[in-house]
Amino acid sequence: MSKSPKLKEIGLPVTVEELLELLNKLYPERSPDLDDDTKAMYFKAGQRDVVRFLNVLKERSEDNILE
Repeated sequence: MSKSPKLKEIGLPVTVEELLELLNKLYPERSPDLDDDTKAMYFKAGQRDVVRFLNVLKERSEDNILE
């Protein structure tokens, strides 16, 4: 995450779209680092899984609006 903002610079986004954009930037889809131990790999995978779940919920809500 070399280009991610520092934690002190991050404010609470106003909209759901802005929140998901921030979370996707902070916790991107990527392969595990080979230097990480198993615990770190699982932790990072869990972070991304939460973001993926929120993305799905947003997509579902948008689909319901279109119906």
